[in-house]
Amino acid sequence: MLKVIKEKLNSGMGKDIVWTFSLQILIMLCSFAINKLLANRLSIDDFGQYNVIKRSVQVLSFVMLAGVGIALPRYIPLYRNSTPPRRIAPLLSASFIYIIGVSFLVVLVCLLFSTQMQDIIIGQRNNQTLLIIALGYAFILALAQYVFAYYRGIGHFKWYNGTQLAMQLLIIVPLVLLPILTVSHVFSSWLIITILLVAYLMGRESWGKHFHFYVQFESLREIIKYASGRLVADFFQFSLAAFPLIYISNMQGLQTTAYFSVGIFFVTMITPLFSFMGIILLPYVSQAIAKDEMKSANRLIQRLLLIYIGGALFFIAVLYLFTDFLTILLFNSDYVVTSDLTRIMVLSILPQAVYILYRNTIDAASIIPYNAIILGISLITMVVSFTLSSSITHYAWAYLAVSTLQGLLACLVWRFLRMK
Repeated sequence: MLKVIKEKLNSGMGKDIVWTFSLQILIMLCSFAINKLLANRLSIDDFGQYNVIKRSVQVLSFVMLAGVGIALPRYIPLYRNSTPPRRIAPLLSASFIYIIGVSFLVVLVCLLFSTQMQDIIIGQRNNQTLLIIALGYAFILALAQYVFAYYRGIGHFKWYNGTQLAMQLLIIVPLVLLPILTVSHVFSSWLIITILLVAYLMGRESWGKHFHFYVQFESLREIIKYASGRLVADFFQFSLAAFPLIYISNMQGLQTTAYFSVGIFFVTMITPLFSFMGIILLPYVSQAIAKDEMKSANRLIQRLLLIYIGGALFFIAVLYLFTDFLTILLFNSDYVVTSDLTRIMVLSILPQAVYILYRNTIDAASIIPYNAIILGISLITMVVSFTLSSSITHYAWAYLAVSTLQGLLACLVWRFLRMK
């Protein structure tokens, strides 16, 4: 068994897994540091608003990314392993133009309905400046994800993970150095830092042999056909993340939002651990499709399912037993009152881990956007269940129920695709 494990780790995919896992752990630790700094330097109300804006920006950035974050890791391996191999430069150019077009429409809609969007995106009215900052930050994050998707597609996982780690380290700097910290200061400084990083990365790649800004309409049509369905899926995915905090902030205020965000933080603290393999699985399964090697890919996915279930149960047990200690460690003692709420929400780690395993394999195996259907059903269920809920505890149980539904639907869809 040890010999087999050693051989796997020494393989190309094994090295990618080790590298990805190591750097993503560091990225997660940076996330802890950011959260701890903000929880201590911002008031409870400001921390609640920060979480609303952060979730809203995530939704907007992935809508602006327009599904390209999934399309590039799928199509780059297909292009490079086709017979004869196809050039990826037109694919990159088409993707960039598609992102610019979608982003322009998103910003236009947000500015036309500025008053309503301020309530949704920043959790308050009469702050047009903060809305513009949030929109700018969402756009530059979309371009950052575009560059990351390029590295993922070509299999440069050191650059894929390393650039993300660099971004996390850089955005910690203003949280430490700024003498006065407000929500506006946080997102303004992050916007400037991310612009500089993306400008450097895109400038660096524009001189390479892969990256040229000209377009073939065939590639543009291909990207739009595949990515448009994933655009809907991304919107649903991040709406699921943002809706609870946005809804609670409007219904019960920013303090309750801050308390609920503690439970969400613990869930999202663990679920990235399960997404590490997904980073590699999408280009790997796409390559397996191009080479007609799906049997080996199926075996890998079945083994990973057992590992994911075991890992999820382990983390749930740890979080359940040490909720108070971890809350004080990662937030402060003011948030210990959320412990019972957190214990309900961390149960959703198991079904979310199952969904994370299957979502990339589903996207690789089918042009039909099954993930958009799964996430759309889950989002509708969340909206209905939150509307029917009357307390923060009810919201927590609704969150768990939606996560369970999401995992079950992903499992059923993958079984269907395997039969096909």
